[in-house]
Order: sequence, then structure tokens, then C-alpha cells
Amino acid sequence: MTIIDFIKENKLISPGQRVLCAVSGGADSMCLLHYLSENAHRLGISVCAASFDHMLRGEESASDCRFVADWCSKHGIECLTGSGDVRRRAELEGMSEEEAARASRYEFLENAAEKLGCSVIATAHNANDNAETMLFNLTRGGGLKGLCGIPPKRGNIVRPVIDFSREELRNILRENGVPWRDDFTNDESDYRRNKVRNILIPWIKENLNPGFENVMLGLAKQVGAEVEARERTARREIAKIALRLPPALAAWRTDGLGELPELTLAEMLRLQGAELSLPALSRARTNELVGLVRRGGCWRFQWA
Repeated sequence: MTIIDFIKENKLISPGQRVLCAVSGGADSMCLLHYLSENAHRLGISVCAASFDHMLRGEESASDCRFVADWCSKHGIECLTGSGDVRRRAELEGMSEEEAARASRYEFLENAAEKLGCSVIATAHNANDNAETMLFNLTRGGGLKGLCGIPPKRGNIVRPVIDFSREELRNILRENGVPWRDDFTNDESDYRRNKVRNILIPWIKENLNPGFENVMLGLAKQVGAEVEARERTARREIAKIALRLPPALAAWRTDGLGELPELTLAEMLRLQGAELSLPALSRARTNELVGLVRRGGCWRFQWA
């Protein structure tokens, strides 16, 4: 399957859309930008780019942005660049540098998309990123949802190369003579994700399964289908029992709920909370609320 086939099969981008590529200058994002711009006519789309300097690597990260802007200029691609003091934001808002970097980057991308008239933002997450994310979620007790990995599409964010490995993307660059820049911090193991990337996964591939990324891709699709089926069932049940009861944010009729499986009730609670933008609950708190629901009767509770 080619990247174009994957885009069409998953309905990531539609003809007539203007797509913003998030480009760091690294191999993955340069491949995404090159591939989409080269095949824009086949997809019926227009492509532009945006590059964000997190100001974590001094002149080198600023140089990455200039590299992206220069490459885009040479190839007639409109490009916006921006920067933000991620380390300072992390200190002020009590976040980790990883969290601050992600928040700052996506805020910049949303603003850039609006300025450039883009309805879709494409990021270069790949199969290796997916395996890393699944392992990371597993160690944190992320449950089935965490084992779904990184979805090909979420809102206006699409990931056209999520099924392709880093090596496959680099091969496309080599075959087409497209340059890229390497971020030396990816080789360091200071961050938790880098430990998974540089230590844990290489050990698994060397000692357990050299095709680990493909196994994780298959697992993500299998678990994703299971999670979607559960969510469809939960939504149908919520529609049957939802009612308006101000000032409650949400209210359910409890008659008959005790007959539903506990897994369905837990998924109903999770979906209801997500729709109300409430924080995710611990497993213990979810089980406590499931017990209240199964008890029946008339009562109310605060979410967390």
C-alpha cells in the first residue's frame, strides 16, 4: 500500500482541501511534506507548511526552521515559522517540557492553519511512533484506549504516514534526493519517551521480535475495532436513558441499567464524561460509579 492509498482508504484528506504540513525539518516530516506536495494534483489538494522552534536547542533549532523555510521557498510552498520558549512555559505553568512543547506546538499549528486557510493539519507520526506510544500507555495503565495507539485522524489532525516505518520514509527521501536534518536530542535518553525509543524497543527487537512495530500496528487496529464497537453500544444505551434534569450536567433514567454488563456501563460513563469535557476517572472511581448506577433508584453524584 502506498501513502496515497492509505490516505484514500482512511478518508484522511478530501479533494479541494488545503492541507497544512507540520514540519520540523526531520526525516519524517520532510517526507510527509515532499510526498504530499509531489502528489497534490493526484489528491486534488493544495499544500503549505508550518515549522515551530521550541527554543530548546538554541541556534540549532532556529536553524531547523530556516532549513524548512528555505526548502519550501525553493519548491514554491507557502510556509509559516514561529517560536516559543517552551522551557519557560513549563516553569510558569507547572508542566513537563514534553507537555509544554506539545501544547505550544499545536497552538501554533492551529493558528497557522487559520492564517493560511487550511482545514486539515497533517503530522508525520509513523509506525515507530505508534509502537512507542502504545508501550508508553501500557506502562501507565492506559487500558484498551491506550492500546489503540495514535489514530490516523482526530478532528482536523491527520497522520498520513502512521502505517509506515521511519526506514520506509527515509528510503523515499533517499530515492528522491530530499534532504533532512537530524535532531541530536532524539538520540538522548533524558525524556521518558526517548527511553522507550532508544532502550526498550531496541531490546525487544533484538531479543524478542524484530518485527515488533508491525505486531503493534496489527494490535492497535484490532483493539481499535473493539473499542469502536464498545463505544457504539454505549452511545446507543445512553440515547435510550438520557434525560434533562437541570441543574445536573447529565441525567440518566436508571430503570433497567442494572441488567447491562459492567463493561458497557463503564464505557457509558467514560463517554458521558468525555462529552462534558470532564477529567478521565481512575479505575477505582469508575467502578464505584458503576456500582451506584447498578443500584438503581434516584440519586446524584459529583464526577470526581
